[in-house]
Amino acid sequence: MITDAHHLAPFIRRDWLMMGSGQQLHLAQYGNPQGIPLLYLHGGPGAGASVSELSLFNPEHYWILLLDQRGAGQSLPAGELAHNHFNGLICDIEAIRIHLGIARWCLAGGSFGATLALIYSGLFPHRVIAQVLWALFIPSKEGVEWLYAPSGAAQLYPQAFREFAVPSIGLADLFTHYQLGFNAQDEQTRHDFARRWLQWELTLAGVPTGLPKRLAPPLFALAQIELHYAQNGYFNMFSVLQRVTSQVTARTLLLQGTQDAVCPARLLATFLTKVSNHRIEIHSIVDGGHSLNSEILSLAVTLEIQAMWAWIKRQELT
Repeated sequence: MITDAHHLAPFIRRDWLMMGSGQQLHLAQYGNPQGIPLLYLHGGPGAGASVSELSLFNPEHYWILLLDQRGAGQSLPAGELAHNHFNGLICDIEAIRIHLGIARWCLAGGSFGATLALIYSGLFPHRVIAQVLWALFIPSKEGVEWLYAPSGAAQLYPQAFREFAVPSIGLADLFTHYQLGFNAQDEQTRHDFARRWLQWELTLAGVPTGLPKRLAPPLFALAQIELHYAQNGYFNMFSVLQRVTSQVTARTLLLQGTQDAVCPARLLATFLTKVSNHRIEIHSIVDGGHSLNSEILSLAVTLEIQAMWAWIKRQELT
């Protein structure tokens, strides 16, 4: 992994940080240790960070921190659920800042990672200089129903939804159905259920990837963690998001693809009409999708992260 990343950014070091409750968070550092510190927050929840995402950042300008959130990526224990919750993720972010001795930093992240960043920057407004976020996930009742109920994204991909869902059962029963499948005694059954869960998400994200019959541990952990958060209503994240967004003081840019089928623009618009904050700018990315697999979205994110560095430098000169 380190070798593969060399052409994207110089490798500094990696650590597994002990966070209590048996959690060991994988944190990899790249770029310029004298640069502006920037924490990258991956989506999912549970997707883990990828070295391919280093291409978003100029390694001369940023001290890049790639964090695998609880149970995700190379963090241990993989797929751990007992201590995996929203409060823990927020506490981990602040603990890492303190551990590294960083007074203020920048944030970047997409989907669930964007939600985490926005909440963190509202809870700790004096710790965040600026942030570039995209495909913000709104963890409301409407947001969950859009993803998993027959009345939502299912209308866009009816055949894929039929392969994912069980006809005529509610969301709670659907989640229980998948939980039982993930915990089945037969290994192949567990992987079949996880593959169906992930394939639905990949369809919505516009990622034409076929999944193997037996999933690698990080992919199986992703399915487990996503279901865990959905079953638990994202641990009240939406009410916290509503409460703290107005407290954000960092320069904040939200990029929203018009073709995002995971986190549709109307949900973001509805949310932001109820939360007033002049520090938050929204840029609509025409034909942009949900994931960085969308070339137009990826380009927009890369350019705005570069512009964020230039903005910070201008502030230092004034």
